[in-house]
Amino acid sequence: MSKKELKEKLDALQCHFTWRLSIAGHIEVSHVLQKLAVEIKYTPHQNQAPLLGLQAYLYQLEGQSRAALQSLKDAEEYERQDKQQASVAGSLVIYGNYAWIHYLQASYQEAESYLQQVEQLCTTPLDAQLIPYIQAQKGWSLLAIRARNGERARECFEVALMLEPENRNFHAGLGMALYSCWNYFWYPDIAEEARIQLEKAVLENPNNYRAKMCLAMLLEQVNTERSISLIEENVEKSSDPDVLKASASFWLKRKATEKAIKILQQALEQNPGYHLLYQALAKCYKKQWLNANNRDKNNILEAAIKDLNQILQEHPDLVFVKLQLAEFYGARDPAQEEKIYRELQERKETLSLKSLQALNLYWGNFFYKKSSLDEAKAKFMDGYRIPVATAMRRKCAQKLIQLAQCYQGEAAAAIYRFMEDTDRHLPAEFSAAELE
Repeated sequence: MSKKELKEKLDALQCHFTWRLSIAGHIEVSHVLQKLAVEIKYTPHQNQAPLLGLQAYLYQLEGQSRAALQSLKDAEEYERQDKQQASVAGSLVIYGNYAWIHYLQASYQEAESYLQQVEQLCTTPLDAQLIPYIQAQKGWSLLAIRARNGERARECFEVALMLEPENRNFHAGLGMALYSCWNYFWYPDIAEEARIQLEKAVLENPNNYRAKMCLAMLLEQVNTERSISLIEENVEKSSDPDVLKASASFWLKRKATEKAIKILQQALEQNPGYHLLYQALAKCYKKQWLNANNRDKNNILEAAIKDLNQILQEHPDLVFVKLQLAEFYGARDPAQEEKIYRELQERKETLSLKSLQALNLYWGNFFYKKSSLDEAKAKFMDGYRIPVATAMRRKCAQKLIQLAQCYQGEAAAAIYRFMEDTDRHLPAEFSAAELE
């Protein structure tokens, strides 16, 4: 088989390398890998094999072929424990991933060998596409990457359920996908459908704490008592750090900051290396400080600075924690705050686009508080230019609009023109919803 023929056959496979998972260009792969490792470890529902396949795909993107192959070996082990029908579908995806990794390593003979194993299990790619377990694997993989994939994941689980209507795992996946649609795009008509699916999922699997967390968030405004009950159950029974982090965020929104901090500290005892817990803790310290009365404010500030410094001694690469520390320093010594920003700027080549965006936002806020509006504008523009769809980019946009209202006239018009020109040249992956 020629290399061209091999590539054409590989492109027709159903696996992580052909599913267009919307990663290139605007997702930090190392960040997704950390979240994924947590999900693989803590989710009891039957989606470890597709998540391990996704892990292999991400490792390959990072050039870590050995780790990628190990993830596929682990996925094979999970598939051996599964029912036969699911195992055949899982093998199709696993062998497809193996074929792609060997092809990308220029091991064409090995790639062709795995391709032959795929063809022995399923003679045509169209047949594979109609296997419900393959649609579900694709759905779980899309959800694991980011919330905005909820709509595509929903389509996958709906197709899987058309083919196998009574599958509990598919119903759980559909509930999570619907929740992601509601949470990311805020479609009000989806909330009730998501609630029905999630209620069914937690009834059939009481240990599915991620589903319980999504259900609690859906019920927060309509059934507060039930929502709080689900959150408290999660904190008591789950050791999943993402579930505990979401529980802490729930209490933080309700101004129960001390409770949120306690939950995060509980999570960190079991998962001291998980970066998102430290970011959440830093956010809690800020909220606690902002809400404190004048008598307690300074004590809280000193305690937060001490704790964040200790965290950074053990985990010096936590950029978002460092930015929050800088902001705390600025409350007593603005020069010390800017020093941290300058130090981060000096090593900007090592920062992710998301981290660089956050640096520009924090630094812009620093200048804004000093009424150095031109310097603030320059930083917010630098953050807005970075083509990554994040909350920080939206905040840079909000700050630029505030500045336009301060400037008025031609200077204000120039800001709006800058934003329009920047948006016009964004990558195709940006959606209209993100621009709004």
